[in-house]
Amino acid sequence: MPFSRSVKILIPAAVLIVLGMAAAVFTARYYRTAERPADIQGLLWPHPKKLHAFETVTDTGARFGIDQLHGKWSFIYFGFTHCQDTCPFTASVMSQVYQRLHQQHLAGNVQMLFVTVDPERDTSQRLADFLQQYDSPITGLGGSLAQVRSLASQIGVAFSKGKTGKDGGYDMNHSAALFLIGPEGRLLSLFYQPLKPDAVFDRFQRIRAFIREQT
Repeated sequence: MPFSRSVKILIPAAVLIVLGMAAAVFTARYYRTAERPADIQGLLWPHPKKLHAFETVTDTGARFGIDQLHGKWSFIYFGFTHCQDTCPFTASVMSQVYQRLHQQHLAGNVQMLFVTVDPERDTSQRLADFLQQYDSPITGLGGSLAQVRSLASQIGVAFSKGKTGKDGGYDMNHSAALFLIGPEGRLLSLFYQPLKPDAVFDRFQRIRAFIREQT
């Protein structure tokens, strides 16, 4: 699956990690151990950043904030509905991962979240129409630009509007990573492109088992 033009000019992933984790080094130790498992890639450890209050709007028009993250494992992707390849591809991976969890009765406290970085065009209805093509429940999040940034800035996701074409259309520059938030509202891991459903599923299971041991 080729990447979109937007992904090719993204801020390097290393910079995103620095932005997202800058405050994490000052976070008090929440879990029992400071040891990072060598066999779990992409685990942000030992000081996973705790997210704070934010406010977005779901594809049904409901409020979605920090309270809706607590008690759940949340996969979060930042994209936009006019994206031609990477965004629908990632949404498909999220759907496949959820399906596998559901089939094994492991999806009870897992939610998939697609956050638009293009709230100017991505209304709640458009998000709903875009996400209904997938076989698993994926909740679309949007609202105003300020509301989207209230979440994106905490995770370290930068995005910007590309050049407008003659037809009025434009692309969005944004992170292509998939983020994992734990039940305590802490940013635990990120998954880089190219994503593979089996690899995402397997790593998630290892992370979930490890966190259970620590809490």
